[in-house]
Amino acid sequence: MTLAIAYLDEHLDAIPTLAAWHHDAWSAVTPHLSIGDRVAGFQARARRGSIPTGFVALADGVVAGMACLVACDVDSHRHLTPWLASVLVGPAFRGQGIGSALTRRATDEAEALGVPTLYLFTFDKEAFYARLGWSALERAQLGGLPGTIMARALMPPPARVS
Repeated sequence: MTLAIAYLDEHLDAIPTLAAWHHDAWSAVTPHLSIGDRVAGFQARARRGSIPTGFVALADGVVAGMACLVACDVDSHRHLTPWLASVLVGPAFRGQGIGSALTRRATDEAEALGVPTLYLFTFDKEAFYARLGWSALERAQLGGLPGTIMARALMPPPARVS
């Protein structure tokens, strides 16, 4: 398999598929969002050079997954920003390293944008993200369901001039 990670704005045609997968995966947590709402949200992330931004994974040219950077992914934690969000791999493509590649690409982008610390929320993938260098920060809830907020330091803080 040849895997490519591209900016979402280069593959707008992938958004309906990604929105359907996202709806299948997270409609229980965000029942107020329709597939159309998700399409609109992903279209807003189809940009580059700033946050929000999105990435799409292509396995042999076929849409396989996505990851995004957003200002906030958990309303109760708006003081933490920005976030890795919507890491999603299509069912037929799971277990092939695509989620890891998407996470690394989004993390690299955040670092290039000068982000010192990146955050994420996960219901059940704490071990997956820990293998990629993330640390548990605190327990929290999203949509009434328990999960973990994780953090990853990307850049050292600037040196103080005395």
